[in-house]
Amino acid sequence: MNLVRNIKSGLIVGVMLLLVSCNSWLEVDPDDRIMDNSLFKDREGFLAALNGVYSEMNDPKLYGANLTMGMLDVMAQYYNCSFTDHDYSVYANYSYTQKGFKSTLDNIWSGLYSMIANCNAILAHCGDGNPVLSDTYYRLVKGEALGLRAMMHLDLVRMFGPVYSEENKEIKCIPYMTKADRGVQPLLSADSVIYYVIKDLEIASSLLSTVDPVITEGARNHDSEKGTNDLYYRQYRMNYFAVNALMARAYLWIGNTQKAGECARTVIAKVSNEDKPLFPLVNVDYMTKNSPDGVFYPEVLFSLYNTSRESKVYKTFFDPSLSVVKMLTMSGNLSTGRVNGTYDDKDDYRYRMWASTISNSKEVTYLNKYKDETEADSAYHYRYMIPLVRVSELYLIAAECETDVPTALEKYFNKLRFARNCVNQNASSVEELKGLIRSEYVREFIGEGQLFFYYKRNGLQTIPDGATTSGTMNMQLENYVFPLPDSETSQRAGSQDNVSQE
Repeated sequence: MNLVRNIKSGLIVGVMLLLVSCNSWLEVDPDDRIMDNSLFKDREGFLAALNGVYSEMNDPKLYGANLTMGMLDVMAQYYNCSFTDHDYSVYANYSYTQKGFKSTLDNIWSGLYSMIANCNAILAHCGDGNPVLSDTYYRLVKGEALGLRAMMHLDLVRMFGPVYSEENKEIKCIPYMTKADRGVQPLLSADSVIYYVIKDLEIASSLLSTVDPVITEGARNHDSEKGTNDLYYRQYRMNYFAVNALMARAYLWIGNTQKAGECARTVIAKVSNEDKPLFPLVNVDYMTKNSPDGVFYPEVLFSLYNTSRESKVYKTFFDPSLSVVKMLTMSGNLSTGRVNGTYDDKDDYRYRMWASTISNSKEVTYLNKYKDETEADSAYHYRYMIPLVRVSELYLIAAECETDVPTALEKYFNKLRFARNCVNQNASSVEELKGLIRSEYVREFIGEGQLFFYYKRNGLQTIPDGATTSGTMNMQLENYVFPLPDSETSQRAGSQDNVSQE
């Protein structure tokens, strides 16, 4: 309990005290608070503004559910939502015109752009230097804000943009907001959006490269002996390695396998150094002591810190006592259903994230990845964690971008398999390797919202059918593209797209 208390004091109390000290700022509308210059009169104000963005990311309408284990995973057909009146069937059926789905998309759009506007207010006050910020804090705050802005725009274009290709890359889809002003900005092409995403990430990487302690000390998931935790708990901040991992994700989205592979390999090399591994893949020793850890916390580069994970995630989506119209679970039972077919090796640590029990006289298969666990030695590190960026994705990116199949298998793909306690797999062609990688994505990112984007990036038109135990469904390419919310289209109806883009 002392360890749990320490992380609470280190991250929640240490961070939230800054927020409480700016209570008046947090209680006004976003459009008002981002323009409040008095907030940025000292370093604590800058940190409070930045921490406010991290806090808002936990909203269930955003990364706290919809953009991780909720809507996006349902759309990836992980779960059986075929029951009449299932709460999430509109997502499984891609019913974009349904009122509830339209409301969800509006919340995602407005929520992400609201946080982007707050990042832009921080960046505007940072400028090219601010006297209340030392060089270390200037680079840290500006680097994190730029990284967050880039990540949110990347997610927006992955949702509302086209299936990226040479034919589609010029399709206009979303604005790239660089000012706190919430005025209407022009829709940019998917290609232009990714250009700005990568530009922001490159600047963020440069800023953080000389000040982020994560580069030499890793996550630092403990309290500072000096009483201030501004430079600690780096897994819960947009740190240097997370920024560069996002760069690999962005390059791969546009099919630049050379740059994506380069970014992925560079981060892997830096975080997995045998002499001092900073974010190592888990191994048998770790998992023996920490088997409840379903997020593989040592590998997570960036995540939410959600103290409501048990109540708002596990009990909302996965608790076996939930009714069939509310629960998210794979079709069929544990031994013969889709869970069984998903895992080729039952020693797989990821397979342990699934269990079965008897509820209401029926066998129920359920995901326990986000169940609150406190028995393990390091449970205090991961009991509130919802991963957003992890090292394992980089291993899969590096494998996909490697031109030599044996090298891809040996250095990246099977290394990840080994870390998951699985036997090696073989491939004799690039196509076979792609098939293996696809199956690994399915196993690796349950509850994290990345599989839908994998399907969209590859333009897959045949994907698993979550309503069946082993069947597939035809996927229409238009189902991968979210329509602009009504609130946005109506606003644009009375405005001209002639605003210059910085």
